Amino acid sequence: MFGFCCLASSLSRLFLWLLLLLLNLPLQVKFAMLESHSFDCPTGENWSKDVCCKNCSAGTFVQAPCKISHTQGQCEKCPPGTFTEKDNYLDDCILCSTCNKDQEMVADCSATSDRKCQCKKGLYYYDPGFPESCRPCTKCPQGIHVLHECNSTANTVCSSSVSNRRNRLFLLLSPLCVLIVSIVVFCIIRR
Repeated sequence: MFGFCCLASSLSRLFLWLLLLLLNLPLQVKFAMLESHSFDCPTGENWSKDVCCKNCSAGTFVQAPCKISHTQGQCEKCPPGTFTEKDNYLDDCILCSTCNKDQEMVADCSATSDRKCQCKKGLYYYDPGFPESCRPCTKCPQGIHVLHECNSTANTVCSSSVSNRRNRLFLLLSPLCVLIVSIVVFCIIRR
């Protein structure tokens, strides 16, 4: 009797395992189909609900996906204040950026490009990796010439510092001093 119970228990576990496997099989097939087809779409198309749909053009977004493979779904123009720069398969357009208080607008946002900002006059981008970090331009000390004026992307470049000017003056006057001393020594020796 004990052997029969163990056999029945093993068979019921096997049956339960097979039942779970069979119930899970359609789901696994669906995922396998998704994985195998999602990479089969040609360039310029994206996988959507079992078909490859053509991308919407720049300045538009996908309002409704296609129903037939290799066709385009319903694309809508980006609403004001949003954009898409490239062909895409986005559900929404991207919000336009805003200029910070220390920036001024160079180009407004359009359906195909984001708003462009730059530092206001008298400020420059302190860190090119973070264009929102405007800093006041450096002013050259009195008597030092400006080599490059400050602009929105680069700080002021001043000529050499005062100590370097003194060094240059010394270098220019040194040969003159050597010449005068040489003449004096020559005159003393000739006497």
